[in-house]
Amino acid sequence: MEIGNKILELRKNHNLSQEALAEKLNVARQTISKWELNETSPDLKQAKELAKIFNISLDELVGNKRINNNTSNAEKLASIILTTSKIVGILFIILLVILIVKKIFSKPNNQKYGRIINESIRCNLYGEEHGYTISYYEYTASPVEAGSDGYFESILDLTKYNDAHQIFNIINDYVKRNNGNCIMINDHDLNDVIDISIKEGSLTRNSATIVIKDINKYKIIYGEPFRIDKYQNSTWKEVNKTGENYGFNDIAYGINEEGIVEIKQDWSHIYGNLDKGIYRLVKEVVFESDIPVDNEELYNYYIWVEFEIE
Repeated sequence: MEIGNKILELRKNHNLSQEALAEKLNVARQTISKWELNETSPDLKQAKELAKIFNISLDELVGNKRINNNTSNAEKLASIILTTSKIVGILFIILLVILIVKKIFSKPNNQKYGRIINESIRCNLYGEEHGYTISYYEYTASPVEAGSDGYFESILDLTKYNDAHQIFNIINDYVKRNNGNCIMINDHDLNDVIDISIKEGSLTRNSATIVIKDINKYKIIYGEPFRIDKYQNSTWKEVNKTGENYGFNDIAYGINEEGIVEIKQDWSHIYGNLDKGIYRLVKEVVFESDIPVDNEELYNYYIWVEFEIE
């Protein structure tokens, strides 16, 4: 068994989501996903940490189960007793901590599964684009709602799985086996596949030239709607509006041969002149062949660019 498959099996057996395992290892959730897809492998230090988390030996993790035949029965028995004692002690401490935390910080049942995360996979296969989007609980990865164009449901039995990450892995594996490719989109964020910036020297208090460059193979439409947020009190909040028109001056469909579009944006009629501070321009975009679903909020995608007014 490849190490990625072993990690997936152990994670599921220990009821851990990819986010939970990533947090224990201090790595990104995407790193866990790449391990389980056998695209990359953990280094020695990470492998040791994985073995510790799953309470197995490093040899068992990498599939090299070795037994020392020279070990005496007494040593084996002592090792078993010591391991059992440690496990019982750890379990007792964990149970005690859980009871204390539950008593002091008891939360309503609707919070025990964590926040709801929206994530999508978009794939190119046989010259066509197909997608699958899942809204799922952060801690358990249990799907709350899913939508797609129907393609993957017609060839893969996805309804029998109750783990969003496993569903995405199954789709990605199928597409890769058939010489296609996929991208993941987390919480509506397309900034990893679209490069958006402000043209040097163009920024003023009431306008800027926005440069958008495709770094993907997907047909994406850059429409007119946008907004401007200001960073204050450790959060982003939309700037107070003085007008109602949210449109770019020019419709942003004009991608040149290099996959670049430049848009002169004047926001004075919407927000007036911006004060000193840190801002971001948030833009809504859509895929040319987007997924038809009832809950449109799940399938809106965004890009943004940050800037500072001095």
